[in-house]
Formats: sequence, C-alpha cells, structure tokens
Amino acid sequence: MKYAAFILGIVVIISIGTFITYRMLRPRHGENGGFSDWLKNPDYKQAAADYFASRKALTIPDDISDEEIQKMVDQLFDEKDKHFNFDRLQLVGMKAVPMLINALNNPKTASMKFGDGGYVPGPASPFERIADLLESSGSPQAAQPLANYMQHNDSYFRKYAAHALGNIGTSECIEPMLRALGDDDDYVRSFAMMGVEGGIRAKRCTPEFLDAMVPALTKLLDRPDNSVSGRAPGLLLAIDTNRAMSILLSSDYFSIENKQLQYIIRALNTAGHKIPHDTLLPLLKTLKPLVADYPHGYNYSEALIAYANHPDASAEELFRSELTSGNEKIQRAAAEALAILSGVTNAREVIFDALDKQGFDQLSSPQKHYYAVFMYDSEVCNGGHSQYFVNSSGDHWKSALAGLKAIGAEKRASILQEATKLFGTAGPSVDNDTRHRQLAAFTSKKDQVVDGLDNRYFECSENVEALLALYAIKHKEHFVVPD
Repeated sequence: MKYAAFILGIVVIISIGTFITYRMLRPRHGENGGFSDWLKNPDYKQAAADYFASRKALTIPDDISDEEIQKMVDQLFDEKDKHFNFDRLQLVGMKAVPMLINALNNPKTASMKFGDGGYVPGPASPFERIADLLESSGSPQAAQPLANYMQHNDSYFRKYAAHALGNIGTSECIEPMLRALGDDDDYVRSFAMMGVEGGIRAKRCTPEFLDAMVPALTKLLDRPDNSVSGRAPGLLLAIDTNRAMSILLSSDYFSIENKQLQYIIRALNTAGHKIPHDTLLPLLKTLKPLVADYPHGYNYSEALIAYANHPDASAEELFRSELTSGNEKIQRAAAEALAILSGVTNAREVIFDALDKQGFDQLSSPQKHYYAVFMYDSEVCNGGHSQYFVNSSGDHWKSALAGLKAIGAEKRASILQEATKLFGTAGPSVDNDTRHRQLAAFTSKKDQVVDGLDNRYFECSENVEALLALYAIKHKEHFVVPD
C-alpha cells in the first residue's frame, strides 16, 4: 500500500538514511561512529546529499562494452564501491548477467566478506551484491550457480542465495528453494519466503514453481520455535487462496495448540478473508481466560480483529469491554475493532494518501493531530527523542503536542513538552536543518535529560495506538474515503 511505503520511507530511511550513506563511504575498520556521530555533525547531511545527487545522475551508454562491464563486476569486490559500480550494473541490466554468473563461480565469492569493524548497512560481501543484481535480472540462467550456494556451510550465503532464487521463481529454482524452506536456520527460511514474495510482486514466479512451494510452506505453519516471522500463511494465501483457506482453517493448524496461530489469523485479516463464526466464536471463548499466557494474548488480539471483520450483534459489547483490559495488545485490538465497526477501516491510509496529494498544511486539524502523533510515537519508540527531532517528522512537533492532548495522552504530552523546553523558550525550530544544529549543540547534560525523557516515554502506560483509533472514530468524517 502507498501509505505503508511512505511510512517506511519516513520512519526507517528518514534522514538517518542519509547518515547510512555517509557511513557506507567510510571504512569499517577502527570506526567509532554511530547515530550520535550523525547527530553531532550536521554537515554530514550535505556530503550525503551530494552523494545521492551523483548516484541519481548516473547514466550508462547503450553501446557499453563487455570489457567495461567486466571492470564494474570486478569492482564489486571493492568494499567501498566509490564509483557506484553496483548502481551502474543495475542500469546495465541483462547484458551484465553472464559476467555476474561467472563471478559466482569465483572461489573468492564464496568466502570473501567485508570488514567487521562495526555495523555498516549495505551489502556485506561481493556475493550479496552479485546475488542482488542477479535477483533483479530474474534470469533463470542464474538459478544453478545460485543453487550451489544452498550447500554452503555459512548460513549468510545460503540466505541471500535463497532470497535471489525465490525472486527468480522458475522451475530451475524449485529444488534449491525446497531445501531453503527446510533449512535449519530460521533466517534462511525467512529470506526464502521474502524472495518468493518479491518474485510474486514482480510477476516472475511460474505456476509450476509456486505450486511446488505449497507443501514446504505448509510445514512451516506449526513450527514450535516461532522462527519464521509469520510469513508462511500470507504467502500461501498469495499463491493459491482457495487451497490456502482449506489448509489454514483446518483443525491441524487453526488450533490454540499451534504456536503460529496468531500469524494465521493475521494473514486472514490482512487479506480480508472472513473466518466463519462456528470457527471463530468458540476460539474467542477458549482464548479469553488464557490471555495472560504467551502466545494467547496475541492470538486473542488477532481474533478480535477477525470478529470485527465478520461481526454479529454481540461484537461491539465485547470490544468495549476489552478497552479496559490490562493487556496493551488487547486494548489496541479492541479499539481497532471498534473503528472497523464504525467504518474507519484504515485511518492511516486515508491520511497518507491525503498527505501525498495535498501536503501536510492542507490536512484537516484531526488529520494533522493523528499524523503528527503517529509519527512522534513511531520515531521515539524507534530511536528516542533525538531521532524524532533530527528527522523531518520533528517539523510538526506543535501538532504532535496538540494531538497528544486531543487524544487524551496527557502524560506523553507532558514528556514532549519537557523535551521542547530543552531547545530554549522558542522551542525547537520547525526547520529541519536548523533544528539539527540545535540538537548538535546540546551539552552532555542535556543529552542525559533526553535519555531520561526517552525512558519515561517507554514506561508510560498510555496506549497511543488505541487512543488514536478512538480519536479516529470520534472524527470519523476525516478518516474515511468519501463515497
């Protein structure tokens, strides 16, 4: 969904993404950097902006020679890749595939990793770069060379091979992908499923390939170790909905004995499939007294959403009673369920679509409150108040403060108010660059105060997501798509 991609861009990439790029230009060894390095050096932003501009301006001549392509492939073994060889090879496209496949057969590819002097985002080996490029090409010729890496002793190589093979998704990939989905390493299994998801989105996976994946994915529906991140149910639904529904709702898997049950219900909810009352209502009754025991609180929360998607006359009463649950997840699910009943099925999508089309200033007051609070809470929970204020989300701190008060989160509003006072009587600048420089000038004593505010925020019991859902119900006309 459009809004989900937008959230990812703001919360995960944000201006920290610029910092990541800066870090990629520096050596890994003997480095002390970190988020505080970025925070205290605003000038890094311009250097990274120049980097992005240079990368965006890349072009490749139509008549590029094989010799030039080979030089770029050889440079994939250079950790720094200062000349954008990875990006240039993406532009070269299919013409680079034979040379990339040859590089897979280089013994160095199967052993070389870049330095480990600290975490630096980006590919950590030549193999990862090569696998990424072959994955985007979708070339079936790459299947067998990639399949050889599924027997590698190091799970790092197996997981990236699995991701690429899943994305290619042809008959040549079936055998190694079955091996990947049965791998002892949970990351290999998860990367394999993410690869298939990518192949489905790109419309590359063949019917034969997808059909062969179903039995292997079914085996992951009730693993006792909770190690597959819940991807298997949703992937089964994406491959063959009717076949998946009969599997997911069978007593073999739709049972409180299954530690993966929450993921099955969530996948059905996400895909918009209704769970029959004769299956759902007994489940709710069974789960209710068990919510204190993991994972039944999660199971019950997902079941509440399923009930909202297929309600009866008793649904609203149950949801309202759970607003006072001592379980934060259940409170949140109850509020979301009430929103669904009221017709507010996806407030965030409505807001982010409006934001994309109109900009923040054109949002209504309730929409500004919702958006600003959502971003504030997301940023602080992800990286504290420093992350919030250093990113563009902090431009709207006044709306966040007003929004916290409007939804009834007075304690969290008080924490934000205290944070703004650290910037002086005028508060934080609404200009991102200026605010970054204000943060960079904080003394160590102020930094300690910020850390304390972060801890208070994490310990606060006010349920922001539940309060936002109830706020959206109260101002329903601002959070539904007009007929």
